[in-house]
Amino acid sequence: MTLIARLAEAAAARVPQWDLATAVARGRGLGRLAYRLDRRHRVTALSNLRRAFPGRDRAWHERTALGSFEQMGRTALELLWSPRLIDHPVQQIIRTDDGMAHFERALKAGNGAILAGAHYGNWELVGVALAKLGVPLVSIARPLDDTRLDELVTRLRSCTGARVLPRHNAFRPALRALRAGSVLAILADQNTLPPEAVFVPYFDRLAATTPAVAQFHLRSNAPILPMFAVPHDDHYRLAIDPPLEVSTSGHDDAVLKITAAVTARIERYVRACPEAWLWMHDRWRERP
Repeated sequence: MTLIARLAEAAAARVPQWDLATAVARGRGLGRLAYRLDRRHRVTALSNLRRAFPGRDRAWHERTALGSFEQMGRTALELLWSPRLIDHPVQQIIRTDDGMAHFERALKAGNGAILAGAHYGNWELVGVALAKLGVPLVSIARPLDDTRLDELVTRLRSCTGARVLPRHNAFRPALRALRAGSVLAILADQNTLPPEAVFVPYFDRLAATTPAVAQFHLRSNAPILPMFAVPHDDHYRLAIDPPLEVSTSGHDDAVLKITAAVTARIERYVRACPEAWLWMHDRWRERP
């Protein structure tokens, strides 16, 4: 077992004993420490911010990068804290708004639903919270290289009943789940390796993007609902937009057009709250 896995397992036993405010504060502190010590990811975050927001000054870029690291630390400790939601109200940390009506109408139609999200706010808690509310949630995740760490993270993600499918060979079981009326959650904002990727604009630069959201939509007719956990000081607002409507008539590549629309919606949320997104990820690594 690696040192990181040992530390994570020790933290998983300790963090649920804290109250939520302590987990949030210490998570932000962990992020600030990572910002100082992790030069490689700090440089990547600042470079990405300069390219995405060229009109902002250096102080703003540094402040936003630090906020992104703080959110990353907060996300990690809140995930470790999340088993507390088994016996606590979801509203303690995830608060819903009128967007839940879009979600409920989509489910009543009987074709399942695709929640298209991003590494924004605390994406991990969304699955935990929705499953606690009785939503038949299925997510697709790339297994971590460290087996013990992957087992821990999967256990936390599924602690309230969500299903987690390993990305390899996930298409068929995920499609079956959709057709059975489940909700499929996909994070669509990570660099994707060719030949799987399609290139669509993201902050005025072409970015290699997963076509999975579009592919599942076209195969299942399940509606696409953009979904984001918008951070606040002591909670997240779960924003669920109306179903994404993309006209593909007369368009040669429906997958490309739908993927571009999903990515544009992600960009809108990131522009509104830049520090909520994972800027230390090398989003534009692959080039057309």
